[in-house]
Amino acid sequence: MKDVAWGVIHGEGTIVCKCDRCGKKEEYPFDNGHPDFKSFQKKLFGMGWKSAQVFGEWHDFCCEDCRNEYIKNNT
Repeated sequence: MKDVAWGVIHGEGTIVCKCDRCGKKEEYPFDNGHPDFKSFQKKLFGMGWKSAQVFGEWHDFCCEDCRNEYIKNNT
């Protein structure tokens, strides 16, 4: 799951990604008013994160084990 946490200064904040199984978090700051989800997704994939669509909704996982366990328990 990805959310934006806006900062106190206009246009700055952090994209927060949380593993939908274990709750591990990664954060990606921005300061131009436009959260760059594409760059953050690329960074996450480079760190071994996975995404999967389950019943039409996208979910984020910190590793393949979390992804597989989530799918096993929710499908």
